[in-house]
Amino acid sequence: MAIASDFALALASFDYNHQNGTHKELFKITSCHVSNFEENGYYSTVKQELTRANNTLGEILKNPILGILPKTLTNRLEYAFPSTTAFFAKTPIGDIAQVHILYPETDKITKTFILMYAKVVNPLMKFLFKNSVLQAAATVIEQDTGAVESLYARQKPKVRLPNEEIMFYAEKLYREW
Repeated sequence: MAIASDFALALASFDYNHQNGTHKELFKITSCHVSNFEENGYYSTVKQELTRANNTLGEILKNPILGILPKTLTNRLEYAFPSTTAFFAKTPIGDIAQVHILYPETDKITKTFILMYAKVVNPLMKFLFKNSVLQAAATVIEQDTGAVESLYARQKPKVRLPNEEIMFYAEKLYREW
């Protein structure tokens, strides 16, 4: 395993400031509040609320799921370090679960697998929004990959951002792995 690339992927998974920049354009995220962070060895959970601005009509037409997401999206993330992240959210169309699995294939290539589940409240909603949900998930992965690929060499930070204790926890786990 290449320490730099796998470490970058681990940190990206635990970085609760990244969605404000990386996914801001897609989801119009204006803030992220972590209401609970619990660590238990290599397992941890996070509860957070993401506040969103309005998407434009053009953005909604390109990806209709954006039109029904609430202004405040409350979600829960569960981590099994170093490879698995589960994301759970309740949306107007139903409950969504995404499981992200990192698999270091070579020294320079780490694959990401995503399993996505939805418990839809209405079969018509499944028909109308299935492709839109999958399109949003694909865009998130593309954005995360681009962010990790463009990271600069890590330097000791001079300022601390909100919610960074979660990233420091991941770094500690990685160094002790």
